[in-house]
Amino acid sequence: MAGRFLKILIILSILTVTSFHIGQAEEVEGQKDIWRELNHTTDTILRYVKEGHYEEAKQLLNDFSEQFLTIRASEHNLSMSELHVITAAYEDVLEATTNVSLSHEARVQKASKLRILVDVYDASHEPLWKQTRGSLFNPLEQMEEMIKSGNPQAFQRELNRFLDNYETVRPAWSVDLPYESYQKMDSQVQFLKKYRNDSLNKEVILKHLTIMQGQLTEIFDGEQDEVSDPSLIWVMLTIGGSILLSLTYAGWKIYRADKEKEKTKKRNKRYIP
Repeated sequence: MAGRFLKILIILSILTVTSFHIGQAEEVEGQKDIWRELNHTTDTILRYVKEGHYEEAKQLLNDFSEQFLTIRASEHNLSMSELHVITAAYEDVLEATTNVSLSHEARVQKASKLRILVDVYDASHEPLWKQTRGSLFNPLEQMEEMIKSGNPQAFQRELNRFLDNYETVRPAWSVDLPYESYQKMDSQVQFLKKYRNDSLNKEVILKHLTIMQGQLTEIFDGEQDEVSDPSLIWVMLTIGGSILLSLTYAGWKIYRADKEKEKTKKRNKRYIP
């Protein structure tokens, strides 16, 4: 009777664990769908801005705001820092659609920033910021050439190009990269901005550009941690939980068998003449 009861208990436990993880997986999939919709919305906003349809882009921003509010009101594991970054990027695009003093290029840059940022949360493909490698490496390489050839005006022009492109991907990096990697890269950029007019330290600037290129290589060529995929984690936990329960049941059976053997030996000893 006890063995049958334990079997039923283990089966119920396995079903409970499995059902829980299935529910969690469905919740994760629902979150992915919301981010996919937001990603599609920001893609359309960027296209409207590129085409000069600022009013249409502004209307879509209202839709984005309503969709994003549903995320903020539920459990999507967003930190306060991430909420601040996304909100700031959203406000930048809103300004881009209403501020007539901004150039068309500046408007596109602000819309691209939100597009690349939101894309980080859509796990259905590789993040868009991975495609910005050339826009960051090329200006750095040109800056090196301009320093070596003694062309400070061209150096400043390429530095401005690099800073504009960096600012486009910076919000996405701030939420997607490991904290140490992002802080290291951002501090190097701030150093370069601070000493951009220091023409007396060409060797220092050249060395600094080499360091930045190395850090960019680590960022773009670094391997992603696939184990952090929530769906994979739930599968691992489900399988692991089932195995653990099975091993527990097997161990309990061995323990009961040993106990029965001991009882049998004791009974036999009583009847030995």
